[in-house]
Amino acid sequence: MMDSLCENLVLARRKMAAPMNREGKKLALSVPAKHGQQVRKSLQSSGLYDSSRRSKSAEDGHVVLPVLDLGQNLEQKLRDAMLLENPVDWKIVQIQLPASKKNQIISPFQQIVSAIDKFLRDHGGAELTEDLRSDIPRRWERHGDLVMIDACFQNPFWRQYGDDIWRLIAEVLSCDRLAQKGSIASNGYRTPSVRLLLGQDGWVEHVDNGIRYTYDVTKCMFSAGNVTEKLRVSRFHCQNETVVDLYAGIGYFTLPYLVHARADRLHACEWNPDAVEALRKNLRLNGVEDRCVVHFGDNRQLCPKDVADRVNLGLIPSSEPGWETACAALKRCSGGILHIHGNVETGKTTPKSCNNCDESENVKCSNNRTENEIDSMKVSERNLTNSADTCSSNSSKCSDLSAKTQPNSTKEIWGDWSLGISSKIRVILERLHTPHFWQTKVLHIEHVKSYAPHIDHLVVDIECRPVPG
Repeated sequence: MMDSLCENLVLARRKMAAPMNREGKKLALSVPAKHGQQVRKSLQSSGLYDSSRRSKSAEDGHVVLPVLDLGQNLEQKLRDAMLLENPVDWKIVQIQLPASKKNQIISPFQQIVSAIDKFLRDHGGAELTEDLRSDIPRRWERHGDLVMIDACFQNPFWRQYGDDIWRLIAEVLSCDRLAQKGSIASNGYRTPSVRLLLGQDGWVEHVDNGIRYTYDVTKCMFSAGNVTEKLRVSRFHCQNETVVDLYAGIGYFTLPYLVHARADRLHACEWNPDAVEALRKNLRLNGVEDRCVVHFGDNRQLCPKDVADRVNLGLIPSSEPGWETACAALKRCSGGILHIHGNVETGKTTPKSCNNCDESENVKCSNNRTENEIDSMKVSERNLTNSADTCSSNSSKCSDLSAKTQPNSTKEIWGDWSLGISSKIRVILERLHTPHFWQTKVLHIEHVKSYAPHIDHLVVDIECRPVPG
């Protein structure tokens, strides 16, 4: 019986070299239908079953099972896989079997490639070369009926087809409008370089944590990566508080303060006219325009003074240009809390000393800390999954450092960064409010996200209070 099986295999292989192999016919095993299930399981466990194709019932009471052509060792592997006591009526055939359901799933990218390939054949028969294929978008963002694709179709070849290519992509992706994303402009406004390919305008709406944001994707950007910080802000209790948002944008943090944290009053400062247009629309969309005052222009000139219980400084890589404005916005009599964003480089294993630390005030840096201060930077095992690290000095404290999985050296760098800012803020406050003394304390450091290589986006919460007397 096995000799017959091997002869069939040899014949089938010879047939595979014939033209009919181009018709998609491949090796399969024909067995009596009553043994089909048992043989299929044996083939699967032996790694011989071709899962990319489906089995098929034959008219002679047999079932045809797809098998992999594993070369010269296939005969032996089939022998080892034969678990039936009386393997009769077997034969190896070469047949075209339907693709498995899993193999029939086509990704959106594959759909685009197929559509473009057909389009080119229908419009002059140009070949979709590998270079042209690599110029087709693999990633995109969906904003309702608008899809924004990555930079692609850069080859001059595509220009001859005009908007037909864009209409084809839109049809495949089931959208009405199409835009193409570029880099962020370095113009002080962080304007996105986005080109509208199809459609009349780039206005979209996005819902995040129950808040509605609308903006023009060709003029403004939506910082989806700041979601953890927006959620944290939403958990603040700001009833009866006045908040200042120094870099409001389209309302990334302005709206969570108003909608969820319930700030009594908020002053939103923004100098990008396109962002201000979107901000005003978003305030109306969420029904909070009556509790927000928008200051359009340079916050260093327009931000109100002596009004805030809390100031948000959501600018990266550094918000330092706004520190003095933020300190002036705090209430002179009671102070408040500053939420300062910044990017911190953590690539070096040796923490850098903080600048402008005042030794006379016992604000120690990494290489100048007392033993107690170094111990207070260490994270206890029970707090590794929450937030830990407590740094302390006479004028600055750092507690509740959210450093879930960061190495100790990184935590120390974060601590140094926060202590350095706290010291600088105290100096600014005392200069603005001479002859009064102020106390600053780091309440919390929040890790928002990381960039490569070794750059962390952090937010430090600094409590600022005037010293009595």
